[in-house]
Formats: sequence, C-alpha cells, structure tokens
Amino acid sequence: MSGLFPRNVWDFVRSLGEGVGSEVRGWRFDFVGPRFRVRPSVSDVTSVCPTRRDVFLRRVGGLRFESESMVFGRLVHEAFLFPFRVGGEVSGLPFRFERYLKSLKVDWGVRRVLRSVFEKSLELYAISRVDCVPVSVEPYVPASPIGLSDHVRPDVLVGFIPVEVTTSFDVERKEMALAAYALAVEAWVGHPVDYGVVAQILFNGGVRVNWRVITIDDILRRKFLDLRDSVARMLEYREDPGVADNCPSSCPFRGVCHGNVSGRARV
Repeated sequence: MSGLFPRNVWDFVRSLGEGVGSEVRGWRFDFVGPRFRVRPSVSDVTSVCPTRRDVFLRRVGGLRFESESMVFGRLVHEAFLFPFRVGGEVSGLPFRFERYLKSLKVDWGVRRVLRSVFEKSLELYAISRVDCVPVSVEPYVPASPIGLSDHVRPDVLVGFIPVEVTTSFDVERKEMALAAYALAVEAWVGHPVDYGVVAQILFNGGVRVNWRVITIDDILRRKFLDLRDSVARMLEYREDPGVADNCPSSCPFRGVCHGNVSGRARV
C-alpha cells in the first residue's frame, strides 16, 4: 500500500509507530482556537517574507504580484497533480495532459520540464490504482475552528496524511503548512495526524522527487500557532511589520519594498 508516494516512504511512516504523544491536537480548541477576529490563510502564515510584509501588502494594501518562480512553481504543481486530479484510465492521461499543455502560454523548455514532471507522477498514479489507497487532491478541509480561513486545501491527502508538493528548497515553510493541515483534519474528523510528507521536485540531472517524512509534533504545532497569531494580530490591527532585513529574492513584493517594482501584477 503506497498511494501517492513510493512504497519505501509508506513503509518508513509505518515504522515510526502510532502516535507521537502530541497534546496540541486539532480537537483541543482551548489550545488551537482563534485568538483574533481576523483568520489568516495557510499561505499567509507560511509566507516567504520573514516579517510577513507581503501578507500585509496583499491583505491590507490590496496589492497583487507574482514572481516568475511562483508562476513556474504553480505550473509544476499542476503537472504533478494532473493524473490524480483528472483520474481515469492510465492509458488516456498522456493525451489529456498534452491537450492541457497546449493550452499553456509557455516556451518549449518549460513544456519539456512539465511533461517530465507529469510522466514521473503518472508512474505513481499507476501504482496507486493498483493499491487502491484513497488519494484526495486539494480537498476542502474546514479550518475556522483552528483560527484559519474557512477552509484549507492541502495539496494531497493520502488517507489522513497531508502531502505538500514544492519546487523550493525552503522545506521549513512546508513543514508549517503540514502542521496546519494536521490540526485542521484533527478538528474536522477527530483522527490524530502525526506525520506529513513533503514532495520536493528537483531538476538537477532530470526530474526527480525527494520525499521527506515530517513528524508533526508539539514543537512544530506550537510554532505554527505562534506564527498564526502573529499574522492575525498584524492583520487585525493593520500594523505594517516593515521591510525584512533578509528579503528573499523569490518574494514578488521585493520590488515594492525596495522601490523597484518587478514581477507580474494580478488583478
């Protein structure tokens, strides 16, 4: 039984045992309930900006920008999830993906990368069809009970295990997201979620997937909740947190903060 990820990853999760002894569970509303009227999204809390000023500029200032890396990451994300999102017979999916690929306004190099990502994912999809493991792509999970937006949408749920797909080397942000999804699932169904998985898509020497199993313990859960409250407080009181000392180059608002607007504006 493996679902989205390879059998060795599933076996590793099983070898870790049942339960990590967490006290901060999603059903413990005294721990995880909202502290402010404003409820941020998971992407707000896990922003690339150390001070979360990009969140302030979007949510309070009404600005919308995308960096090239964000656009590319989203395309890779869609290519990887395509077989699981569309479903159906394995043999028919390459044709359907090629039709989707032709609808994109991207150059041949990007098309080649996306096709390779899809082919890698198609292999996993074929295995999941045999194993009959429940895989839900971007399901809506209620999240207001844990102080987040009305719903959160993990990239994938394999059973109750949240999976995040990324092209970034900043895995810590994805760990925070997994903590959020674990708390939301626990609040929703009352089932403990002790582990999550990060699928890191790498491109050196061809497309490959680096699978990282994350233990969602109390340290990670409390860290997420502290960040959640910090962002919620900033939004509720409309307090500009200021420009970060180490502003990441991937942030689409970097130009705004430093007076040299770049990136792609969104309406």
